[in-house]
Amino acid sequence: MAGTRSAGGAGKHGPVTGTGGSGAGATTGEERGDVAREGETRQATHQPSGEQHTAPTRAPERRSLGTKVAVVASAIGLIYGYDTGSISGALVFLESDYHLTTLWTSVITSIVVVGSLVGAAVGPRVANELGRRRAMLAVAFGFMAFAGLSAVPLGLWWLTVVRLLLGVTVGLATVVAPVFISEFASEENRGRLGTAFQFFTCAGVIISLLTAWALSGSESWEAVLGLAAAPAGVVFLALLRFPDSPRWYAMRGMRERALETLRRLDPDADAPARLTAIEADLAESEHGRFREIFAKRYARPTFFVIAFGFAVQITGNNTILYFSPTIFAKAGFGDGADSILASTLVQVVAAVGVVLSMAVVDRWGRRPPLILGTAAMVVGHTVMAFVFAQDRISTGTGYVATAAIGLFYLGFYFGIGSLIWVYTGEAFPARLRSVGAGALLLSDFAANLIATFAFPNVLAAFGGSTAFGAFAVLSALALVFLYRMAPETKGRSLEEIRGYWDNKATWSRAE
Repeated sequence: MAGTRSAGGAGKHGPVTGTGGSGAGATTGEERGDVAREGETRQATHQPSGEQHTAPTRAPERRSLGTKVAVVASAIGLIYGYDTGSISGALVFLESDYHLTTLWTSVITSIVVVGSLVGAAVGPRVANELGRRRAMLAVAFGFMAFAGLSAVPLGLWWLTVVRLLLGVTVGLATVVAPVFISEFASEENRGRLGTAFQFFTCAGVIISLLTAWALSGSESWEAVLGLAAAPAGVVFLALLRFPDSPRWYAMRGMRERALETLRRLDPDADAPARLTAIEADLAESEHGRFREIFAKRYARPTFFVIAFGFAVQITGNNTILYFSPTIFAKAGFGDGADSILASTLVQVVAAVGVVLSMAVVDRWGRRPPLILGTAAMVVGHTVMAFVFAQDRISTGTGYVATAAIGLFYLGFYFGIGSLIWVYTGEAFPARLRSVGAGALLLSDFAANLIATFAFPNVLAAFGGSTAFGAFAVLSALALVFLYRMAPETKGRSLEEIRGYWDNKATWSRAE
């Protein structure tokens, strides 16, 4: 569901990687340490048998720290999801309090995306200067503060400014959280933990809509928006328990702290050798520049990541979320609790899609869920176009609309909505991975801004059939693009994947 980083910010602060989007939001993060982990795995395979017996007893400890850090960092997605979904339910109540015009509706929803562009642009510098952990603490505090301020009823301009600042926090989160997760994740959990952020995002959306549904009698939009501060406070406290990442310690020359954290992550690994690999990789990464990704050599991966980021949002994910109660009201449920409940149900289906993606991404590979999921998106949008083309809209068409949008979200989060976090860091060499991720994020946020601002105006002027027909066409184009361009990266090292792009999108040898 959910993010973007500006070209300048990404290029200047190459050690940071990550995406947005959702979602994102969304984002995959920095995976350069995977190469070192692969080397350690191979080295362990050839150790004398007497040294291998300690690994099974140490593995739970390693998984404990790395997984706990990744899960707590992923919980930022819970807050992001709540803040993203809360405006969906709050809009229903805001319309009655402020008699919102279509323009004001567009402004209040899309202003978060504008702030996200700013937050993602400064995100790399914040993550590099403050550290991953302190940047995450700043994100959690920002969510807590601006969610609370958005509950203060001082008028539409106040709400717009606060949501702009909330958007800045969202942009920071889409850069920092995936980096923090990936720098602690082990190779065998890379795919699952990469999609965990998206799962938490879906959970946050569901909680926000359930909150709006529960408060539908009081129509308290202040409570719906303000309650987002509570989970942010919990995450803030949880983050205080953890160290920063070994990679950031290495960036700042804190070798002893880096070694200590590496040993805590994996007591059986050769921590000095791993740190040496990290330092060498960081030295290479410092030389990346944004303009380099547009060189002929990188034309294919650059086109892929920019188009991928655009497809994630232009096909309607966040847009439908923002306006889902309005959509369901027009589809037959009418204004009120039923439209909010239908919105909640389809987000539960979205969470199921994320869980299914987590279950199969490291077994089936990337392409099967990617293609199947995008095809389901096309079908869902097409059915919605037919729903709004009916002469009579009733509760029955509302149920059909619920099933159709549920199918869309199931496909989205089974495929591109979850896998964008996995694909992003694989297309470029280490020194360009940051700027490549920044290009994807910029494209993602730009598409989100276009779709979010345009949708309510198209819906009001031309009707739902035209709006969803356009989404169906855009999703079909995304399906063709992904079928032709997306590589299967399951089981491939980052070097092999980069070789694929260098070799004109062809694997160098049969596997």
